[in-house]
Amino acid sequence: MHAQKIQARSCATLRPLIAVLAVAAGTGAWADEPSPYYIGASQAFTHDSNVYRIAGGPADSYSSTGLLGGFDQTISRQRIYASANVNYNKYRRLGTLDNTSYGVNAGWDWATIDTLSGNFNASANQSLATLNNNASQPLAARNILKTEQFGTSVRWGGEGLLNLVGSYAHSRLRYSAPEYLSSQSSADATSLGVNYRLGPDVTLGTALRYTRTDSPYALQPSPGNYQPNTANGRNLDLTADWRTTEQTRVNARLSWTRLTNSGLGALDFSGLTGAVSANYAPTAKLTFNAGVSRDAGTYSSLFNYPGAARGTTLQGLSAYSQTTDTYSLGVGYAATAKITLNASVQYNHARLIDASGNGHADNTRSASLGANWAIARSWLLACNVAHASRTLEGNAGFSYTDNTASCSAQFTLR
Repeated sequence: MHAQKIQARSCATLRPLIAVLAVAAGTGAWADEPSPYYIGASQAFTHDSNVYRIAGGPADSYSSTGLLGGFDQTISRQRIYASANVNYNKYRRLGTLDNTSYGVNAGWDWATIDTLSGNFNASANQSLATLNNNASQPLAARNILKTEQFGTSVRWGGEGLLNLVGSYAHSRLRYSAPEYLSSQSSADATSLGVNYRLGPDVTLGTALRYTRTDSPYALQPSPGNYQPNTANGRNLDLTADWRTTEQTRVNARLSWTRLTNSGLGALDFSGLTGAVSANYAPTAKLTFNAGVSRDAGTYSSLFNYPGAARGTTLQGLSAYSQTTDTYSLGVGYAATAKITLNASVQYNHARLIDASGNGHADNTRSASLGANWAIARSWLLACNVAHASRTLEGNAGFSYTDNTASCSAQFTLR
């Protein structure tokens, strides 16, 4: 099972492409079969026109120097994998933002000889926080975000028409800046459901899903006096998956959702949520992907995106959001065997509730364009540009525009 990344950020600073220097270990390192082991190094440069994502924020450039290593090994019916990367990010003018970011991810996909299979995964990440959509006052200072996640799922039924599926995931977020103490939280999600194959291309399913998010410092009625908030979500999911080829697929979810909060009653929600995502490849060189979703709660993207609990990074969450609507479109084009182009646009509309219980319409728009050039088997160059803008109803101080540009080089051997 491959990891899927949640798109919970509306637009964050464009991350440089991490380079990998893959080195095989032991005898037969240069054999035709690729080694499952690799280590790597990278160098990238990024310019950001609005580092803090605030109205009229300062611009700066920074370099990212990184190392990476890991392995991905299949053993009979089992697959084990792990990867780790670390980057030192050095800013040209805003030296207080200099930081070391890292990411660690590991997992185990397992299967028995009969009809039982599943997976376990865990990850930990550290980086500058880019909480673009939130009802807290934007912060023009260094703010480090640390996340830890683990999840597991079990499937019974194998290749049969009927499958029973259960899953559990846990996540925790911590911020270094005391101004973001109210955004620190931990979350759990459990799900139990059944899938039925109508045919080789279509699978239908239903599941009961429960989520719980604990924010111990969500409310501050007076200075130094904090009160917690617990958000409980109960969902009845109906799902459909239609896959005609590996490149062409439609995945849909319709849910009845009830979200209640112990301390922030204005965030309560009851109604329909859901998501539709589609991939389409009209030719071998051209691919399209599109998505539409509506969900409730700060952790909606983590809990509701298929497979999102596995190997994802929590960035750009819409803190204090009651509902968030997201629309996205992307396209990829293989211009030659060595040159690929990609472009994407995304629009987010969130209903934010501030600490006073007032609602605000929050709109963000983003677009990006990138190109990768595989100069040789071992070399890859990449460049990307992106634009983002945000408007928050009733508070111009939260609005911003931002442009980023990044280029990196990659060297790899297998």
